[in-house]
Amino acid sequence: MKRFLFVIVALVFSGVAAAETLSWEPPTSRNDGTPLDPVAELAPYELVCSDVVTQIPSTNDGPQEYEVTKHEILPAYGTTDCYMVAVDLDGLRSEPSNSVPISWEKASPARPTNLLIIIE
Repeated sequence: MKRFLFVIVALVFSGVAAAETLSWEPPTSRNDGTPLDPVAELAPYELVCSDVVTQIPSTNDGPQEYEVTKHEILPAYGTTDCYMVAVDLDGLRSEPSNSVPISWEKASPARPTNLLIIIE
């Protein structure tokens, strides 16, 4: 079974609470050294955070970026180690990338809106 050489360069998170930006470099070869076209030969990547697996589409052949929200990729509040796996169109999976800790802290509720005063 062929495996991919997959190196995650960075898993970067922005400061916005609602959305986070993942960033990584796609593999360009297989573990046996044969060239790999990431655009034509890869299915969606898998981002694995504990028991939550999120499908991340490949966007091009250069550095990849994808926006996600913490409540969709993390199982609960706290810090979770996450990693990515490349999957080819035949279902062959790469070894996991390096793990990156991602934190999701509780935030206070949003403010009430549309307050009305009813005079009777």
